Amino acid sequence: MRLTRLSLRWLRNRSTPLLCTLIALFAVHPIFVTADERELPLFPLLIDLTPLLGIFCVGSRRQSLVLVAWAMFLIAAAWVFYRFDQAAIVRSPLMFGFIAYYFTAIAMLAMRVSRERALLDDRVIGGLAIYLMTIVLFATMHHHISALDKGNYLANAVPLQMRWNDSLYFSTTTMTTIGFGDIVPKGKWARAVTMVEAITGVILLVLFIGRLALLPRTGAIHPKDNH
Repeated sequence: MRLTRLSLRWLRNRSTPLLCTLIALFAVHPIFVTADERELPLFPLLIDLTPLLGIFCVGSRRQSLVLVAWAMFLIAAAWVFYRFDQAAIVRSPLMFGFIAYYFTAIAMLAMRVSRERALLDDRVIGGLAIYLMTIVLFATMHHHISALDKGNYLANAVPLQMRWNDSLYFSTTTMTTIGFGDIVPKGKWARAVTMVEAITGVILLVLFIGRLALLPRTGAIHPKDNH
């Protein structure tokens, strides 16, 4: 009985599907760009739905319902007001709704994987998933800022109108502090978001993920579980 309960708790707290999905999206996102450099609308849709997978795996029923309702509202608004026109959506105030949605999903996931009763392995995997989700969150910000004025970012000294492909790449290199320099933020808000992202990346690696890994393993059955 003790082993069965421990196994069920491990399954209920799993963050592995979310982490694998995020890694897959990062790895295969070029297939969503056509030969004529147009981006298919399926990729941003997958990005928006990915947090739901994480909450379904490790979150509570109430959190899942809240996030599902939020996602459905954003998708409906994108259709009603912009007919899923990506260019119009990324320039619109609706992007703030997507940014807040992603931030909320990250906060919910962080609260679940950092609680005392979470398994140590799930804390580490969940922490890595949160790290990748934060990259996507900042990619959304870069994409929006670039859409407002392509002069906010330069590529080889030429103004760059970022696509999801570009913003995700730039966000990844910024968060990991690699900074190849092939894309340069020039606008004041572009620079501000880039600085905040670089600082956030260091904080998550040094403090958050490190703290998750060092927390004591609490996967053992508590006395009250025997009743």
